[in-house]
Amino acid sequence: MSRQRSIRRVVLALQSTAVGGMETHVVDLAAEYVRRGITTSVFVPEAPLFDGVAARVTAAGAGVLRLDTDARGGRRQQLPRLLRLGRTLRALRPDAVHLHTGGATGGLGFVALARAATRATVVVTEHDVPVEAPTRPAHAARLAMDRLGHTLVAVSRRNARLRRERLGVHCGSFAAILNGVPLDATTGADRTAGRERVRASLGIDRDAVVVGSLVRLAEGKGLLDLLPAFAIVRKQAPGDLLLVGDGPLRGELEALAATLGIADHVHFAGNQPDPAPYLDAMDVFALAVPAGSMSIALLEAMGRGLPPVITFCGPEEAVIPGETGLGAEPRNPESLAVSLALLVTNPGLRARLGAAAAAHVRRHFSVARVADDLLELYALHGASTPPRLRADGPANPRPGHALVARPEGTG
Repeated sequence: MSRQRSIRRVVLALQSTAVGGMETHVVDLAAEYVRRGITTSVFVPEAPLFDGVAARVTAAGAGVLRLDTDARGGRRQQLPRLLRLGRTLRALRPDAVHLHTGGATGGLGFVALARAATRATVVVTEHDVPVEAPTRPAHAARLAMDRLGHTLVAVSRRNARLRRERLGVHCGSFAAILNGVPLDATTGADRTAGRERVRASLGIDRDAVVVGSLVRLAEGKGLLDLLPAFAIVRKQAPGDLLLVGDGPLRGELEALAATLGIADHVHFAGNQPDPAPYLDAMDVFALAVPAGSMSIALLEAMGRGLPPVITFCGPEEAVIPGETGLGAEPRNPESLAVSLALLVTNPGLRARLGAAAAAHVRRHFSVARVADDLLELYALHGASTPPRLRADGPANPRPGHALVARPEGTG
């Protein structure tokens, strides 16, 4: 018989080195828990880089705890932080402690303390996958961490499969919970005003067709494919490219735009605490990541009615080619250009796919659905994963169909 427990107090923790989709997801999840009357606290890294994340958590109504929960400052500095972490967790008396990490690295100390200092259900979500050849220490750490935690969560069954292949899975409960985002409640008038304001600030013509992306400007994001693809599209139809985000590749991308002769039509907006108006300034959303899964930025864009083009289509992704967006081959600018050109030159197709994308996210990829799934796992306290959430189950591109009534006391 499942060990159901009431979930009234939740602790979320971020082990991050940069600000991106995972951080947004945790903020959104905290807001959803608060909306349901659950007392929620969030551990946010101490570096000034994360001040904006902390402010967003506070604005959502959750408590903020600034503490590095990993060894980024060295082992000598980690020990007093771990002692403080243990005392804080004991004082909070959470029913669930949920660590979010960017990949299959780090977190062992946090999980061990969460088990020692609380009686909470301890859950770890890995938002990425381990490297292809993990080290022996990585294997050993994950073995210990899996056995200490109650449930391991992957954000897709693709990620779950790669985790199993590369590091193994050593916990009794392994779930796949697809990401979600808040449903857009912005009025049409506000969206139009935001669109016009952003375009005016960047010098983009109000009637231009804008291809855009919300992404960290870093290796592995496909940006060195996106710019050449856009240059090909520019030869067929006028338009602009809007990149929202920042990172170490910005200088190289600016130089590439100049080399391709498109510098006057590529706009670098930098990091934006509120990216929504920038998404509204776009007409097509492009994500050229060659091997991604469950992108938060993609879901945000689709939720706002943007027709997407991605290069990591799969049986469980939100983009269903020809139905909710278009796909292209990864690391292939020519293939990407073909799909982008279809949307840039066809307003009817943009409207149809954009409407379908928004409806799909509302039905299947809301943060409310994610909260339902997680609260069910928290309440089970490591008991058998429900069949519909099992990491080794069939791919499910429409997880919203699985919504059922939740037990009393789980939110």
